[in-house]
Amino acid sequence: MNLRVRVSGIAMALLSASLIYACNSAPNRPDPKDVVDRDLKAANIQDVNVDYDKDARVLHLKGAVDNSAEKAQAEDIASRAVGTSGKIANELTVKGVNDRTADDMDGAIKRVLDAKVNDDKMLADRTIHFDVNNGVVTITGDVASDNEKHDVGEMAKKTENVKDVVNSLKIDATMRAKAPAHQ
Repeated sequence: MNLRVRVSGIAMALLSASLIYACNSAPNRPDPKDVVDRDLKAANIQDVNVDYDKDARVLHLKGAVDNSAEKAQAEDIASRAVGTSGKIANELTVKGVNDRTADDMDGAIKRVLDAKVNDDKMLADRTIHFDVNNGVVTITGDVASDNEKHDVGEMAKKTENVKDVVNSLKIDATMRAKAPAHQ
Protein backbone atom coordinates (compact mmCIF):
# COMPACT_ATOMS: atom_id res chain seq x y z
CA MET A 1 0.00 0.00 0.00
CA ASN A 2 2.84 2.39 0.88
CA LEU A 3 4.38 1.60 -2.52
CA ARG A 4 1.10 2.53 -4.26
CA VAL A 5 1.04 5.90 -2.48
CA ARG A 6 4.63 6.61 -3.59
CA VAL A 7 3.94 5.57 -7.18
CA SER A 8 0.75 7.66 -7.22
CA GLY A 9 2.64 10.62 -5.78
CA ILE A 10 5.37 10.33 -8.41
CA ALA A 11 2.78 9.98 -11.17
CA MET A 12 0.93 13.07 -9.92
CA ALA A 13 4.17 15.05 -9.77
CA LEU A 14 5.04 14.08 -13.36
CA LEU A 15 1.55 14.91 -14.57
CA SER A 16 1.63 18.27 -12.78
CA ALA A 17 5.03 19.11 -14.23
CA SER A 18 3.81 18.21 -17.73
CA LEU A 19 0.72 20.39 -17.37
CA ILE A 20 2.70 23.33 -16.03
CA TYR A 21 5.15 23.06 -18.94
CA ALA A 22 2.34 22.80 -21.49
CA CYS A 23 0.52 25.82 -20.06
CA ASN A 24 3.64 27.98 -19.90
CA SER A 25 5.14 27.13 -23.28
CA ALA A 26 4.13 29.32 -26.20
CA PRO A 27 2.35 27.63 -29.09
CA ASN A 28 4.28 27.32 -32.31
CA ARG A 29 2.65 30.13 -34.23
CA PRO A 30 4.19 31.44 -37.42
CA ASP A 31 5.45 35.02 -37.42
CA PRO A 32 2.56 37.26 -38.58
CA LYS A 33 4.95 39.16 -40.87
CA ASP A 34 5.84 35.96 -42.74
CA VAL A 35 2.19 34.94 -43.04
CA VAL A 36 1.13 38.35 -44.37
CA ASP A 37 4.04 38.52 -46.82
CA ARG A 38 3.13 35.06 -48.17
CA ASP A 39 -0.61 35.79 -48.40
CA LEU A 40 -0.09 39.20 -50.05
CA LYS A 41 2.12 37.55 -52.66
CA ALA A 42 -0.53 34.85 -53.23
CA ALA A 43 -3.16 37.58 -53.68
CA ASN A 44 -0.84 39.32 -56.18
CA ILE A 45 -0.68 42.48 -54.08
CA GLN A 46 2.73 44.00 -54.72
CA ASP A 47 4.72 46.88 -53.23
CA VAL A 48 3.55 46.37 -49.64
CA ASN A 49 6.12 46.45 -46.86
CA VAL A 50 5.13 44.55 -43.75
CA ASP A 51 6.67 45.36 -40.38
CA TYR A 52 5.65 43.58 -37.17
CA ASP A 53 6.42 45.04 -33.75
CA LYS A 54 6.27 41.96 -31.51
CA ASP A 55 6.40 43.92 -28.24
CA ALA A 56 3.52 46.22 -29.15
CA ARG A 57 1.76 43.51 -31.24
CA VAL A 58 1.27 45.95 -34.10
CA LEU A 59 1.56 44.99 -37.76
CA HIS A 60 2.31 47.95 -40.04
CA LEU A 61 1.33 47.86 -43.72
CA LYS A 62 3.28 50.45 -45.73
CA GLY A 63 3.67 51.15 -49.40
CA ALA A 64 1.31 51.70 -52.32
CA VAL A 65 -1.41 49.57 -53.86
CA ASP A 66 -3.28 49.92 -57.14
CA ASN A 67 -6.75 50.63 -55.71
CA SER A 68 -8.81 50.90 -52.54
CA ALA A 69 -10.04 47.29 -52.91
CA GLU A 70 -6.41 46.07 -52.69
CA LYS A 71 -5.87 48.28 -49.65
CA ALA A 72 -8.88 46.70 -47.92
CA GLN A 73 -7.82 43.19 -48.99
CA ALA A 74 -4.31 43.74 -47.59
CA GLU A 75 -5.83 44.81 -44.27
CA ASP A 76 -8.08 41.73 -44.22
CA ILE A 77 -5.07 39.47 -44.85
CA ALA A 78 -3.17 41.18 -42.03
CA SER A 79 -6.15 40.93 -39.67
CA ARG A 80 -6.41 37.18 -40.22
CA ALA A 81 -2.69 36.75 -39.48
CA VAL A 82 -2.68 38.88 -36.31
CA GLY A 83 -6.09 37.84 -35.02
CA THR A 84 -7.55 39.52 -31.97
CA SER A 85 -4.23 39.61 -30.11
CA GLY A 86 -2.77 42.47 -32.15
CA LYS A 87 -3.48 45.62 -34.09
CA ILE A 88 -3.15 46.56 -37.77
CA ALA A 89 -1.76 49.96 -38.75
CA ASN A 90 -2.82 50.30 -42.40
CA GLU A 91 -0.55 53.00 -43.76
CA LEU A 92 -0.98 52.04 -47.41
CA THR A 93 -1.59 54.63 -50.09
CA VAL A 94 -3.53 54.10 -53.28
CA LYS A 95 -1.46 54.76 -56.41
CA GLY A 96 -2.66 57.76 -58.36
CA VAL A 97 -3.87 59.61 -55.28
CA ASN A 98 -1.95 62.81 -54.90
CA ASP A 99 1.02 61.68 -52.77
CA ARG A 100 2.08 65.25 -52.12
CA THR A 101 -1.29 66.01 -50.52
CA ALA A 102 -0.92 62.96 -48.24
CA ASP A 103 2.63 64.02 -47.30
CA ASP A 104 1.50 67.60 -46.65
CA MET A 105 -1.35 66.34 -44.44
CA ASP A 106 1.02 64.04 -42.52
CA GLY A 107 3.41 66.93 -41.96
CA ALA A 108 0.57 69.13 -40.72
CA ILE A 109 -0.59 66.41 -38.30
CA LYS A 110 2.95 66.03 -36.95
CA ARG A 111 3.35 69.79 -36.47
CA VAL A 112 0.02 70.03 -34.60
CA LEU A 113 0.92 67.10 -32.32
CA ASP A 114 4.41 68.45 -31.61
CA ALA A 115 2.91 71.84 -30.71
CA LYS A 116 0.32 70.23 -28.41
CA VAL A 117 3.05 68.36 -26.51
CA ASN A 118 5.30 71.43 -26.29
CA ASP A 119 2.39 73.56 -25.02
CA ASP A 120 1.48 71.05 -22.29
CA LYS A 121 3.38 71.78 -19.05
CA MET A 122 3.27 68.10 -18.02
CA LEU A 123 4.56 66.79 -21.35
CA ALA A 124 6.94 69.50 -22.57
CA ASP A 125 10.02 67.89 -21.01
CA ARG A 126 9.13 64.35 -22.10
CA THR A 127 10.72 62.55 -25.01
CA ILE A 128 7.78 62.00 -27.35
CA HIS A 129 8.06 61.37 -31.11
CA PHE A 130 5.28 61.22 -33.68
CA ASP A 131 5.68 59.31 -36.94
CA VAL A 132 2.79 60.03 -39.30
CA ASN A 133 2.18 58.00 -42.43
CA ASN A 134 -1.07 58.40 -44.39
CA GLY A 135 -2.89 59.63 -41.31
CA VAL A 136 -1.68 56.79 -39.06
CA VAL A 137 0.21 58.18 -36.07
CA THR A 138 2.80 56.02 -34.32
CA ILE A 139 3.86 57.48 -30.97
CA THR A 140 7.21 56.52 -29.41
CA GLY A 141 9.27 57.82 -26.53
CA ASP A 142 9.10 57.91 -22.75
CA VAL A 143 6.53 59.27 -20.31
CA ALA A 144 6.24 59.13 -16.54
CA SER A 145 2.92 57.29 -16.12
CA ASP A 146 0.10 55.30 -17.68
CA ASN A 147 -2.04 58.45 -17.45
CA GLU A 148 0.44 60.44 -19.53
CA LYS A 149 0.62 57.63 -22.09
CA HIS A 150 -3.17 57.54 -22.29
CA ASP A 151 -3.45 61.35 -22.54
CA VAL A 152 -0.94 61.54 -25.41
CA GLY A 153 -2.80 58.77 -27.25
CA GLU A 154 -6.13 60.53 -26.81
CA MET A 155 -4.57 63.83 -27.91
CA ALA A 156 -3.44 62.16 -31.13
CA LYS A 157 -6.80 60.47 -31.74
CA LYS A 158 -8.62 63.79 -31.43
CA THR A 159 -6.33 65.56 -33.91
CA GLU A 160 -7.89 66.42 -37.26
CA ASN A 161 -7.19 64.00 -40.16
CA VAL A 162 -5.79 61.25 -37.89
CA LYS A 163 -7.13 57.87 -39.04
CA ASP A 164 -5.50 55.61 -36.45
CA VAL A 165 -3.05 55.76 -33.54
CA VAL A 166 -0.41 53.26 -32.45
CA ASN A 167 0.67 54.25 -28.96
CA SER A 168 4.09 52.68 -28.32
CA LEU A 169 5.11 55.04 -25.52
CA LYS A 170 7.12 53.44 -22.71
CA ILE A 171 6.65 54.21 -19.02
CA ASP A 172 9.94 55.34 -17.44
CA ALA A 173 9.71 54.93 -13.67
CA THR A 174 12.67 57.26 -13.15
CA MET A 175 10.62 60.13 -14.58
CA ARG A 176 7.96 59.77 -11.89
CA ALA A 177 10.17 61.38 -9.25
CA LYS A 178 10.83 64.29 -11.59
CA ALA A 179 7.22 64.70 -12.72
CA PRO A 180 5.63 67.95 -11.59
CA ALA A 181 2.38 67.70 -9.62
CA HIS A 182 -0.91 68.10 -11.54
CA GLN A 183 -2.27 71.61 -11.25
